[in-house]
Amino acid sequence: MLKFDINALFTLVNLIIFYLLMKKFLFGRIKKVIEARRKMIDGEFKKAKETNAEADKKLEEYENRIASYKTEGEQIITDAKESAKAEYEKIIGKAESDVASLKAEAEREIEEEKLAAKKASKEEIASLAMEAAEKIVEKSVSAETDSAIFDEFLNESSDE
Repeated sequence: MLKFDINALFTLVNLIIFYLLMKKFLFGRIKKVIEARRKMIDGEFKKAKETNAEADKKLEEYENRIASYKTEGEQIITDAKESAKAEYEKIIGKAESDVASLKAEAEREIEEEKLAAKKASKEEIASLAMEAAEKIVEKSVSAETDSAIFDEFLNESSDE
């Protein structure tokens, strides 16, 4: 037959009492601590999600700012190019104007020099003609006559 040991019965009773005492005094507190930990972890997860959402929002905001700065930079470059082109056009226009005025001045000076050269050559021709005429006639005419003939020749040449 089975032998029943009283020690085993006391051990079993002790275990049951120990379990009931533990349940009454220890398990409730452990459950509270575990529940508090679970709530704290859930709170931390919630905070982390909120922080993550904030970070995503700020990232999007920064990306938008960067895009707007990039657009603004491109606009500044475009404006600078347009300003430089306008300045270039202005400088080229002034240079062309200066060239035109220099050309007109040069043409005027050339015309004046032509007229002066014509006048000088006419005077030289008149002087040579007078000398030739004196040699041909072999007589000297008075200075007044020379001057009158000379002026008459120049006036006739100017009319042409």
